[in-house]
Amino acid sequence: MAFGSGLDSSDDMVSEINMTPLVDVMLVLLIIFIITVPVLTHSVKLDLPRADNTPNLVKPESVNISVTADGALHW
Repeated sequence: MAFGSGLDSSDDMVSEINMTPLVDVMLVLLIIFIITVPVLTHSVKLDLPRADNTPNLVKPESVNISVTADGALHW
């Protein structure tokens, strides 16, 4: 695509970068950044339980012991 007034007959291309799309993309990214930053910094306070590494010992509620006729104990 050639730029110019068309008065000269040279078919040289202008090798300059079109900055308009770059500026448009940067403005859209800036707006998205401005909108999303307050959402990311908003936090909800929670009272979470603290974890410990001690094992939980489960104690049985009752212990059954039986004695057979020959005198053997069974737990």
